[in-house]
Amino acid sequence: MKLFYGGTIYTMQQEDHKVKAVLVEGNRIKALYDEVPEIEAEYFDLQGAVMFPGFVDTHIHLVGTGMALGSVNFKDDTSIEEVKEQLRNAARQLPSESWLVCEGYNDNQLNYRLTRNEIDELADCRVIIKRVCRHAAIVNSAALKAMNIQDDVEDMDAGHFEKIEGRLNGWVHDHAMDLFVNASLNETVDSLKRHMERAAYEMHAVGLTGIHTEDLGYYNSPDNVFTAYTQVFGKNKIQLRLNLLRHYSVFEDLADYPFTDWLKKDAMKFYADGALGGRTALFREPYSDQSDTNGLAIFSQEELEEQVQRARRHNATVAVHIIGDRACEMVLDAIEKYPPISGHDRLIHVSFLSPDLIGRMKNMPVTCDVQPLFATSDFPWAIDRVGEKRSRYAYAWKSLVEAGIMIGGGSDSPIESFNPLKSIDAAVNRRPFGSQTQYFTEECLSVYEALKLFTVNAAVVGHRPDNGMIKAGYLADFTVLERDLLTTGNIADIRNKMTIVDGDIVYRQ
Repeated sequence: MKLFYGGTIYTMQQEDHKVKAVLVEGNRIKALYDEVPEIEAEYFDLQGAVMFPGFVDTHIHLVGTGMALGSVNFKDDTSIEEVKEQLRNAARQLPSESWLVCEGYNDNQLNYRLTRNEIDELADCRVIIKRVCRHAAIVNSAALKAMNIQDDVEDMDAGHFEKIEGRLNGWVHDHAMDLFVNASLNETVDSLKRHMERAAYEMHAVGLTGIHTEDLGYYNSPDNVFTAYTQVFGKNKIQLRLNLLRHYSVFEDLADYPFTDWLKKDAMKFYADGALGGRTALFREPYSDQSDTNGLAIFSQEELEEQVQRARRHNATVAVHIIGDRACEMVLDAIEKYPPISGHDRLIHVSFLSPDLIGRMKNMPVTCDVQPLFATSDFPWAIDRVGEKRSRYAYAWKSLVEAGIMIGGGSDSPIESFNPLKSIDAAVNRRPFGSQTQYFTEECLSVYEALKLFTVNAAVVGHRPDNGMIKAGYLADFTVLERDLLTTGNIADIRNKMTIVDGDIVYRQ
């Protein structure tokens, strides 16, 4: 047995509930103590650190994060010249028939929109530069030629090719982007394992004990992805608990997969709309800064309902990507018409809401999966996109909490940082890092409410009733921080000291 003591231990059973010691037997919490007991156990002195239930990210892309950690990534660049120099150097090392896939391009941050012609001047190989939202990308002429796509190409369902005066400018959106991403993939079980391992080690380092991810519909083969999962994660392997959302394109193919507690089967995932940055998020009214579009519907209403019915035939819930208010309305219509047989459906992002939508949601069997860091990245330019009125209910976390709707916290990494302390800071302060300007503070969460997103609430969203609190009988998953985020400022700067999963210390600073 192991006894953890010598620090502040928050159980999260209720606000400010603390104990002096936690006894772990095997992988379970055996007992809590208000005073440090004298018992036969291995004593672990926290040395003044602060213990919480293990942090869980409810929306992440595990393989994509691992790939981004090992690839060209423009996410932190603030100058277009930095981007071009990185691109030039990376392309120089590749033959012309190779694909160079870059991540994290943010035209709002850079105040610059690259084009196909500029990339052609920097690279001879086939280039895909994913916008930070991963719903749009820029490709060069070599990539277009490899796919035999010419200027007369027409848009596809849920896919858009941008043109200027009839010529492709290199920007591709949603399903059009997917054509190039899929062509560039050449992943094996071994390469997938490397991506997973790279990401998981970094996630342990910031205190994550579990994640919810959706990788099975990509990377050439769900068999390869699942095989990699089984070889990487589990007891005495990398101990990170995974909830596996199942992409609708391979949903039936996964029926006989050997899911476990480490690799937990979760909802059927699909998309209702695109992203705000590329103006493909679907709104009731046109964009304020481009009045000829109100976004992109990935499915018609009838097709949305068909996807929901498909999940219901397998007694499954759905998890749906939703950014705009019209997309939310369409999804609510579909799941109201075909409610889950049991459990709750998951609404992912729900970035732009309205009082009527929140009023509907509170009477439905739904949870929400929100990304607090979107507020740090999207304001203030999001207001230009949709206007002040619609922005009032952008990232409306407090309104959701006050309506009694369960919300979990995710990062959407590699789009945003997977460090949960940054997300908690964002939920509390609603301001870009380095700025003192806060946006719509009516929607700020308290520190305790924000902490629940990654502990208590994450367990509910993930259907893990023995997780999310420090309580006798629960799994021994803990995150140990150097400082108390409930009583000190600068939450994003707090460092993780120790991560414990299944009773084992998997990371120590």
